[in-house]
Amino acid sequence: MKINNEKRVFIGIPVGCKIKSILSIVKSAVNCNPNCIKWIPPENIHLTLSFLGNIRVKDIHHFIESLEKKITSNNFQLTITGTGVFPSSKSPKVLWLGISKGIDELTSLQNRVEKSVEKIMKNHQGDTFIPHITIARIRSLHAKIDVLPFLNSVYSPIDLDVNSISMYESKLLPEGAQYTIINTFPLN
Repeated sequence: MKINNEKRVFIGIPVGCKIKSILSIVKSAVNCNPNCIKWIPPENIHLTLSFLGNIRVKDIHHFIESLEKKITSNNFQLTITGTGVFPSSKSPKVLWLGISKGIDELTSLQNRVEKSVEKIMKNHQGDTFIPHITIARIRSLHAKIDVLPFLNSVYSPIDLDVNSISMYESKLLPEGAQYTIINTFPLN
């Protein structure tokens, strides 16, 4: 029996319950073969602050302690509005919702998270932070999906109170990713 001594971990802000009401609007704007796209279940939708990757189970408490010391941000409000795709509209791989209000506070919080984990993970290279909320992934490299209607989707802006961040374990299963909160860090 193999014992797994590592967990796949990321730090993020849960948002799924807050945006559930607009998902049908943005989904209806994407007209393609359903097998070509994987919609993220609402309970898994989040805004990623830092992807840590595989870390040893015995080291998780070090990350928690470091985050508790470094995350001294005040709570703040984000406004979710707009849509986008990565890497481009001609070759979309990810469909996302955007952030308008609260970007400075969010970027500051993300920087604190990165600095906190850098002290433990010597080779941690955080990606350039582009605030967004992934709601779908394109499965097929050869799928032709017209994302223009999605990019032109209109929905009422959604205000989100950011009172905490969470450390998640991500298990990759055949039916999709399963996220479990390891720890929650309240903001002041």
